[in-house]
Amino acid sequence: MKQMNKKLFAAVMGAMMMISLVSSCNKEETSAEDIAKANEFKASLLGKKFQGKEYYADKPIDYVTDDDIVKSETDLWKYVSGWIRDDYNVFDFNTNKVTVFQNDVKIDGNADSEIIRPISIGADKKGVYFDFLNYQYNALRYRLVEFDGTSFTIYTDYTGGSKLFTKFVVVP
Repeated sequence: MKQMNKKLFAAVMGAMMMISLVSSCNKEETSAEDIAKANEFKASLLGKKFQGKEYYADKPIDYVTDDDIVKSETDLWKYVSGWIRDDYNVFDFNTNKVTVFQNDVKIDGNADSEIIRPISIGADKKGVYFDFLNYQYNALRYRLVEFDGTSFTIYTDYTGGSKLFTKFVVVP
């Protein structure tokens, strides 16, 4: 009987090891390159004010879906709310927060000159992500496209397989 238990135990352990091996082979790991890129991106944002300057789709879309007019367009800047257009964003990675300076045009229902929200930058198997804000200052995950010392571009997935891009630039 003990011989049978040893064989059963060995078979079960072998099966568990095979399952573990197969599942670990299917996992995509975060690359060291993406982790380094995320850290470089964070560093490029420090000590600067950024303002959104471009908003566009990667392919023509009908952005306004609650009207009777169908427009296929990629340049979407005209749809950006006034309060977003004059905002300045200052990032603090000691607290993982962004301070949004609302300036002259403020979002309805919040007359505060500053709005502070959580943010994060990191990397996963899909690349560098940026947990930032949507047009109502709520959390939204973006993906990093590019950055340098003066600007960065991020995107989020949209309906129909399209992507919406936002470019931010340094302002004085």
